[in-house]
Amino acid sequence: MSLIENEIAKLRARAYQVVQQLRQQLHLLEEGLAHEDWEKLRTLERVRAEALEEDMRLDRRCARILALHQPVANDLRLVLAVMRMHFYVDEIAERLATIGRRLATHLPVLPKPERAEVPLLLLVQRVRRLLEACLEAFFRNDTEWSKRIGQEDNAVDEAYEACMARLLQVVQKPLAAEEAAAWIELAIIVKTLEKVADYALDIADASIYYAEGVYYWHRFSRRSDAHS
Repeated sequence: MSLIENEIAKLRARAYQVVQQLRQQLHLLEEGLAHEDWEKLRTLERVRAEALEEDMRLDRRCARILALHQPVANDLRLVLAVMRMHFYVDEIAERLATIGRRLATHLPVLPKPERAEVPLLLLVQRVRRLLEACLEAFFRNDTEWSKRIGQEDNAVDEAYEACMARLLQVVQKPLAAEEAAAWIELAIIVKTLEKVADYALDIADASIYYAEGVYYWHRFSRRSDAHS
């Protein structure tokens, strides 16, 4: 194995480790929400803080390869794709930590029967499946799968619309100030989860760039399809 091949292998391993920490956050979010375990939801921030060192190591690895080895062609595309993927993974991890804290703070304020009517857990599960599919496509370098994630994306959209429709019904009723604020926070969380799904699509786009050397934008394609 050449020196550059060894560096690329280490880069792949480092990137996979960073992604595993994101998967841990997703698992904690889903489990905490399913069992209404507020302390587990709060641990998302701790997990995120512990992952920051791995994030910096991945950044340094990319910088080292670019500065010392001057990769070209496929190796260069991989480094650039990992940097792009890592940006979105970092954004997702930050948002998940915030979501965990906000859920733990505001869900207990809401009446249990009413909050159970908002399919938030379903939305979280569908966002997780979409993100897992995009990450798998990236590490397997499967461009065909990257381009065929529309079904998972549509499932996220359906759950998002169902959550927002129910939230709109709830906030039209007379509410105490504390409860109204909690419902608004829940709407912000739902919107943030939609953004997480968008970042997942961006990760799929990064895998297509690595494999084919072309920029592919799922979100642009989705808008184009909607207006065709």
